[in-house]
Amino acid sequence: MELKNTLKLDLIELPPEGARLYGEVSFEDLQIEEEPRFFFTKPVSYELRLQPCGGQNVLLLGELQAEINLICDRCGKPGSMKLPADKVCHQYENAYGKYIDLTNDIREDILIVFPQKALCDRNCRGLCPKCGQDLNLEECECGVDAETQGELHNPWQGLDALQLE
Repeated sequence: MELKNTLKLDLIELPPEGARLYGEVSFEDLQIEEEPRFFFTKPVSYELRLQPCGGQNVLLLGELQAEINLICDRCGKPGSMKLPADKVCHQYENAYGKYIDLTNDIREDILIVFPQKALCDRNCRGLCPKCGQDLNLEECECGVDAETQGELHNPWQGLDALQLE
């Protein structure tokens, strides 16, 4: 059995060999909203296998592919990123013969791998904290070296001076 573009299933009709699910679902349908630094131009694509796994239990295995567009937290330039949500595995107990909606589980799989920091490139050097020069393009001449730059961004710097006994 093959089902295209559906995440809501009636498992009364699930054959013993299972079912293949494939298609696309929008971020909007997954109730994942755009933010100022993240936006979506492509839907999430999925290829899943739903199969009985002993008794009334059902196992969902497969892959998701998603890409987001972003504004880099370090340099402010636009970029894109593939989300590493490739492995999906869920077990539904006592689900055989019932109606299930996979939307919330697929949503969770995407949100779990959503980046905490939006980067155009993982090696992005960002902007100089003193003069604002994009350090990906060229070095700045304001005299802030890498060591000093680290100190400017270190929120724990004041703790180094504490004398604890």
